[in-house]
Amino acid sequence: MKDSNRPDAVQLLSQCRVNDDTMQRLKAAFDNPAEQLGAQSAGWHGPDDIDTLEGLAGDYLWGENPLQPARISFVFDAGHVGYQGRYQLHRSFFGPSEEGTFHCVPNNPAIGWAFISLEPAGGAPRPFIVNGMFTDAAGRIVILLLNKTDAHGPVYPPFSAQRML
Repeated sequence: MKDSNRPDAVQLLSQCRVNDDTMQRLKAAFDNPAEQLGAQSAGWHGPDDIDTLEGLAGDYLWGENPLQPARISFVFDAGHVGYQGRYQLHRSFFGPSEEGTFHCVPNNPAIGWAFISLEPAGGAPRPFIVNGMFTDAAGRIVILLLNKTDAHGPVYPPFSAQRML
């Protein structure tokens, strides 16, 4: 039900003196958000909808152990954006407690899921299945939903990694 005392959007925009060219660009941005944002649009991406991990670089609150919150930093190697780099995991205030290389792969029909593998210096690889992620309009990953893995597959419940802004 329209309130007769409230102007509709067209009246409001005409009163703001928005020119036709700007109106057309606004309409296109509204009608085609995926086109405006690129192939990886903003929002939630489930396990079957992770076509890139290029937005992973940055610092995250790492919830792998809920009793010991940690911070992890991902930095892609030059020329390897989206699949290989270095990480540092800080479990205390006294410097990194784990560091090494990481590899990540988006969802691929050959394996059936996206994953991130941490490879600590001098230690065994620690693979994590990416069950989902939330991305912003710039394609940066804001939240990851991850499962640890063991010899039998994913370990439940999953945990989250949230970007630290």
